[in-house]
Amino acid sequence: MAKRRKRRASSSNRRGMACIAVVVMMLLTVLLTQSHTLERKNTSYREQSAQLEEQILEEQVRAEDLRRLPEYTQSQEYIEKTAREKFGLVYPDEILFKAAE
Repeated sequence: MAKRRKRRASSSNRRGMACIAVVVMMLLTVLLTQSHTLERKNTSYREQSAQLEEQILEEQVRAEDLRRLPEYTQSQEYIEKTAREKFGLVYPDEILFKAAE
C-alpha cells in the first residue's frame, strides 16, 4: 500500500512538472516574440531619430539664411541682380549679346 501511494505521488509529480514545463515554454515563446517586436520598434525609432536630427540641421541652416535675408536684400549685389533679372537693366558700358532664334 505504501508503494501505491509513492507511485501516485510520483506520477502526480511528473504531471505537475510536465505542466510547469509547458507553461514555462509558453512564457519563453511569448517573451521571445515580444523581444523581437520591441527590437524592430527600437530600430525603427533609431532611424526616425536620425532623420529628425537631419531635419533639425537643415532647418537650422534655413533659419540662419532667413536671418541673413534682410541684410542681403539691402546690399548692392541684390539690387543689381534684381534689376538685371526683372527689368533687364544693364550698365551703360555693358554690351549684351542675344541669341538669334
